[in-house]
Amino acid sequence: MAKANVAQRLRELRDEAGLSVAAVATDMDWSVSKLTRIEKGEVSIQPLEVRALLGHYGVTDENVLAELSRLARTARSRQWYSRHRLTGAYADFVAYENEAAVIRAWQLLFVPGLLQTRDYARAVTARTLRADPNDEQVQARVELRMDRQQALFERLGGPDAPRVIAVIDEAVLRRPIGGRDLMARQLDHLLKLAEDDETFALGVTPLDLEHHSGLGGSFELLKFAGRSHPDVLFVEGAAGADFLLTDRGATDRHNALFQDLVDYGRTGDRALQLIRSSRDALRGG
Repeated sequence: MAKANVAQRLRELRDEAGLSVAAVATDMDWSVSKLTRIEKGEVSIQPLEVRALLGHYGVTDENVLAELSRLARTARSRQWYSRHRLTGAYADFVAYENEAAVIRAWQLLFVPGLLQTRDYARAVTARTLRADPNDEQVQARVELRMDRQQALFERLGGPDAPRVIAVIDEAVLRRPIGGRDLMARQLDHLLKLAEDDETFALGVTPLDLEHHSGLGGSFELLKFAGRSHPDVLFVEGAAGADFLLTDRGATDRHNALFQDLVDYGRTGDRALQLIRSSRDALRGG
């Protein structure tokens, strides 16, 4: 959603500068139609044009200039997820996730998609769809999940490296989806990811937790660098009834709920110990 992010910020910055579309278009020697379409996100804008506009608006903060120029470059390139032909709220979610600076995931039923192994992803998707693991629809969803992971890891070495904070219910660790050995390998994978503690932070809500704020269901919260976009809340529903919200009330409420899960659950070494003990139990240790 880079194009929408750029459009929103340019619109905000023009308003803050107290300038009308007509006045800016005249000063920049652009048509009113061109600037209007850019601000509506109907067309993309070149990074050099972004810098020219920001200079006209009196914006000198190099961080803002760099971020909006990066988003403009992203908007003008064909994104990897276009080949999956996604639609609806899920299409918007994948696009937003691809640009998020912080990804906060809460899962009550299974390991979050960004942290799944391919085998676990195939098993849980097959169960969800009540289909054979080799079913074409199952395979398509698994490939999308693997591509989301690949996109995440490709960003880790860059200036916009994301951080993933995932809280998982203890029941997820003990639920042997795909069999005990497959589940144990999935937990090995979680422990391996956790070694990169600058990128991944894991939490676990234990089964005996009294103050449990996550019983209403799983969700993912996306946060963006600077003021490029408000927080985004995504809830994946049954039978494809997904919804995505940027409403401040909803995102604030779920941010507070997520913080409760972190505060009252187990984090750091205590969370990793729960994961290890669950893995060992699956292996009969």
